[in-house]
Amino acid sequence: MDRRTDWSLQDVNRSAVVAAALLIGIGGLLGLIGLSLGGAALATACRRWYRRVDLPPHELARLKWEQARAAAGAGAGAWQETEEKVYTPRRERTSEAE
Repeated sequence: MDRRTDWSLQDVNRSAVVAAALLIGIGGLLGLIGLSLGGAALATACRRWYRRVDLPPHELARLKWEQARAAAGAGAGAWQETEEKVYTPRRERTSEAE
C-alpha cells in the first residue's frame, strides 16, 4: 500500500489555472478601461457644468447651505406652531376637567 494522500502540484489542472489567470487579467484590464472612460465622462460633465453655472462652487455651496438652514428653521417653526395649536398639555386638560 504505497498510496500518497498529500497534495501535489500534479493534481492541479494547469491549463485551467492559466485560462483563469488570463481571464482575470483581461477582466481587470477591461475594468480599468471602463473606470477611465467613466472618469473622463464625469470630468467632462463637471467641466461643462462649471462653465454653465452662474456662481463659483464655493458661493453655490454657501447658497445651498443657507437654503438648507432656512428650510430647517421653517420646518421647526411649523412643527412648533402645529404642536401649540393641536396639543393640550396634561396639566391644562386636568384643570379643565375639575
